[in-house]
Amino acid sequence: MPGLPKPSANPVQFVQLAERMGKTRFPSLSPVTESFGKTEALGGIRAAWIKNVFSSGWKGPDLPLFRTRALVLRVHYLSDTDKLVTFYTERFGKVKAVAKGARRIKSRYGASLEPLTLVSLIYFGKEHQALFRVNQCDIVEYHHEIRDSLDTFFYALYFIELLDSLTAEGHSDAKLFSFVSEALEILSPDHNPELLCRFYELQMLSLLGYKPRLEQCVKCRQFPRSHWVGFSYNSQGIICAPCLDGVSVETRIQLGTLQYLKRLLTLDLKRWSRLKIPKDTEQELEQFTHRLILARLGRELKSYPLLMQMTQNT
Repeated sequence: MPGLPKPSANPVQFVQLAERMGKTRFPSLSPVTESFGKTEALGGIRAAWIKNVFSSGWKGPDLPLFRTRALVLRVHYLSDTDKLVTFYTERFGKVKAVAKGARRIKSRYGASLEPLTLVSLIYFGKEHQALFRVNQCDIVEYHHEIRDSLDTFFYALYFIELLDSLTAEGHSDAKLFSFVSEALEILSPDHNPELLCRFYELQMLSLLGYKPRLEQCVKCRQFPRSHWVGFSYNSQGIICAPCLDGVSVETRIQLGTLQYLKRLLTLDLKRWSRLKIPKDTEQELEQFTHRLILARLGRELKSYPLLMQMTQNT
């Protein structure tokens, strides 16, 4: 039997060329181009090869493959069989891709498209387009421990929603990807998840260029000396007591709380748990970081009220 031709981007052209090279004609183009499930009727090596190529999501020469690790952020049902998945990837930033057949009972994706899952992802499509197509998705880390505990599950949902809300599509940041992945790995009910959440919020804002200015007064550029300072969410910085005359500030921060905020911005993921903070100060930190994120996003995250309800009931 003569060798098979190289596939073209057009399956009809490929079948026509394959027919000219062999002695047996394909009964019809429609079984190949319209329904891969009917290709068994064609018989022979060529029919099986065509089925394998096109049913596996082969994309033609003009659509490059992108390979990367990724975190699954969101999943929407696109149709009765397909899912629209938002990933944050290590190499390409946030992307959206369609997973064909992912809602079927015997889907080849399994549990790999569940939110919070770290996956090895292959997708294709033209660069800089808004929507891609998933080619392959394999689980790297499912985070069973996080899912098994409500004390960590709602924190993890908040972590990925915050990442999704603060980032735009197509802007890669490998350092941010590593930070979020490591934060999910160390999230545990035994290691003060509430403090980790404050650390995560401040570090996330800092990595994305929204770091609050806590060292010097944004008005006089002097270091604060009073027992408390004001904070302006418009200026994203502190205002010392002498400069507060005639200036409206949304929040007042105790100087001790200010020192804890500075520490959270300078620590790394290996040392954050060494910081011991009084309970009343933790509440003040939570109110401050929450207002800081609201000022940046202009809206409340859906997971935040659920997180607060969970923490109040425990």
